[in-house]
Amino acid sequence: MRHTLIALSLLAAFGSGQAATCATPDARATVFIGGVDTTIANVDADGDGAGNCTLNDLLKADLPNITWGSHTAFVNNAKTVIAGSPLSTADQATLLAAATSSTVGNTLQVKVIAFNDFHGTFDKQGALFGVNPTGGVAYMATQINALKAQNPNNAVVSAGDLTGASPLASALFHDEGSIEIMNRIGLDFNAVGNHEFDAGKTELLRKQTGGCAVGADPATTCRGADVGTPVPFEGAKFKYLAANVVDTATGKTLFPAYKVKSFKGIPVAFIGMTLQQTPSIVTPSGVAGLQFNDEANTVNALIPQLRNQGIRAVVVLIHQGGFTTGGKDDCTGLSSDIIPLLDRFSPEVDVIVSGHTHWAYNCVRPDAQRPDGRRLTSAGKYAQVVTDINLNIDTTTRDVVSTTATNIVVNPSTLAADPTVDALVQGYKTLAKPIAGQIVGYITSDITKVQNAAGESQAGNLVGDAFLYATADSDKGGAVVAFTNAGGLRGTDPVFAYSASAPNNGGAGDGKVSYNEAFTFMPFGNNLVVMTLTGAQLKQALEQQFPPSSAASADCKSWNKQTAQRIMQPSASLSYSWSASRADCDKVDASTLKINGVLVDPALNYRVTVNSFMATGGDNLTIFNSGTDRLGGAQDIDAQVAYWKAHSSELAPLAPPALGRITKH
Repeated sequence: MRHTLIALSLLAAFGSGQAATCATPDARATVFIGGVDTTIANVDADGDGAGNCTLNDLLKADLPNITWGSHTAFVNNAKTVIAGSPLSTADQATLLAAATSSTVGNTLQVKVIAFNDFHGTFDKQGALFGVNPTGGVAYMATQINALKAQNPNNAVVSAGDLTGASPLASALFHDEGSIEIMNRIGLDFNAVGNHEFDAGKTELLRKQTGGCAVGADPATTCRGADVGTPVPFEGAKFKYLAANVVDTATGKTLFPAYKVKSFKGIPVAFIGMTLQQTPSIVTPSGVAGLQFNDEANTVNALIPQLRNQGIRAVVVLIHQGGFTTGGKDDCTGLSSDIIPLLDRFSPEVDVIVSGHTHWAYNCVRPDAQRPDGRRLTSAGKYAQVVTDINLNIDTTTRDVVSTTATNIVVNPSTLAADPTVDALVQGYKTLAKPIAGQIVGYITSDITKVQNAAGESQAGNLVGDAFLYATADSDKGGAVVAFTNAGGLRGTDPVFAYSASAPNNGGAGDGKVSYNEAFTFMPFGNNLVVMTLTGAQLKQALEQQFPPSSAASADCKSWNKQTAQRIMQPSASLSYSWSASRADCDKVDASTLKINGVLVDPALNYRVTVNSFMATGGDNLTIFNSGTDRLGGAQDIDAQVAYWKAHSSELAPLAPPALGRITKH
């Protein structure tokens, strides 16, 4: 009879398909229930002798509880285990009383493992929070696996920009490798970010469902046979979530608004969405036919649906975020666009996992709807940080009663690379290597994208010059001035590193620029567009770099919808001065606006080059929509590479472009 009871207890504790033997038995001398020492001997309990399961193993009575969906379930298991033990009747009674009076099973701990803004970044990155180097997706996979091993009740989530603006090894293959890697890491849910729309709705849907990229070079899609993944491309095994993105043709969300994952019978809802301003910061054609709704209104409208399903634990994954002035595990000085949303989200929202700003923070922050505070996190970018979030859920009410969280820096010096993920990384890098390793240019010193007080940068100037060089000839458009948007210039500074030992150099060699380096800096694949603008329109385009104040005139606000200062990076042919103290929609001093040293005439026509993102009104630069006599040009990366080759050599390397095209007074 005793062994029958033991068998039942083992089934309850381990499940019918698992062995009774405990690989690492609990070696404590006495039994602990809910953190309390019962002083009862922790004896062998499965009848198989020393080195096998003890009472502590079978009772699973520790806090925080990760095993029992209710206190009743715990007590019922305890009764079976205790009755089948070799303890005396008195000791059994003591243990049963301790189990009954404990709080074990009153709360269940669920682990949420979060990151954001991966951007298809496979390789290690530079220093962060005292760790150097950081990241590397194969190391992030190991970190995530370690966290998952701590608690079987877990969900792995991303707050957007999983793909898009990716380095060459991912982008060259339409980010298929990044999706395959996330499948093997065990990602559950990804909230769409703005960069998920870089290649348009159809391509994003393909990333979910699988199949080869339509119309793509066959060498750049469905390369599974070369890297050990299924052919055709398998698609995402995780779910994209898009609560506030509606397809206007169907009236339905592009992807599910939320998904529910249950733990020991307790449901947790994960709502996913991106920032409402997405259409203003991606190529308009990429979001054609889609409507982006207010984030807080969207979440709040879903809460009654969730409550009707008995769901009280709610996690929001949002691709919107903030900046802080503190460390990785506080929210000191929190600012930016996430704040108004925090004050409007329903009090039913327990945790907000954010992204977009590439900043790491973590805190319990009071807001207008939750004066007691709720958890807010962000994990930076590029697989450098993983957020370990623990939800303590009341098993009766099913609501979150408390949370803990830590931002963990992914440290490749203390972690082993996950072999499965690393094999994929190396496979795609090998496929990309013939292109990635090509030397395209030479430099005298580091070139950075950091903007000065006027908004100008060395790297931005280089791109402006490259765009003009590619389109100045009459048969290429006859451009006299060119611009790029600063937000389209990616990578970490120095974006072009002189030293071969610098992470961004990628081992190209001192003073050498590789194709991989150039691509990482400019990964979007936009085409150049030459158009005709009048001098007056050119002045207006420059004014759209500056958001109007609340006191701006109705006329100003009618054509200037800018929401943040976005200084375009110009070619050397342009110069002007601006001041923040000047009137709205007149920040640029017209008397200083010159092309090739000649004052711009409002009535004359000028040929202007921008990338296709800007040409269709991206970044709220809508004046470019009015440009006429359009002529398409080379892809932006090709224009950059051509400029490097024409203007630099090993004997005559390129110096960082001088600043001073834009001045601020």
